[in-house]
Amino acid sequence: MDINFNEITAGVMIKLSDNIEKDDILSSDEKLLENQSNIDTISKTCLKKIDEGFIDRVTFNKGGFIVCGDNLLQQCSDSDVEKVFSHLGIKGVISKSFNEKHKDNLIKNNIIPMKFVDAKEYDEVGLYDILKVKNLLEDLSKGIVEVVNITKGDSFFVKTEL
Repeated sequence: MDINFNEITAGVMIKLSDNIEKDDILSSDEKLLENQSNIDTISKTCLKKIDEGFIDRVTFNKGGFIVCGDNLLQQCSDSDVEKVFSHLGIKGVISKSFNEKHKDNLIKNNIIPMKFVDAKEYDEVGLYDILKVKNLLEDLSKGIVEVVNITKGDSFFVKTEL
């Protein structure tokens, strides 16, 4: 098997709107809170309130990308969500904007935070689109990375601040 550390190709596992909070992503069920150290149990509830099929999709595909609008986890400073995303195999989060703490937590959990250079590109990316982040090693140092939407046959640029 050839492994190319210079690119990531994966599907969009979910497309989220603006103002998604921790309670939208992870269940606040008391039984789960007792099991807080069991990341596998907590992960099974991830994004269930928004999309019942997310867990099956991300499990079947062994991870992928999350695309979201503005203000993802704006009021959240802990890293529970990012740990769950990492456990589920999320490779990158492409967003219109990032809370600095959330962005740092993504990086700490080996997930690439990417911000649309042109926020209008958010509308062009769809659920199930296959995205390829290419020239990753070279372009990360420049802070701008090209993302090819293989499904739609076009591309867009994202900012990366690692």
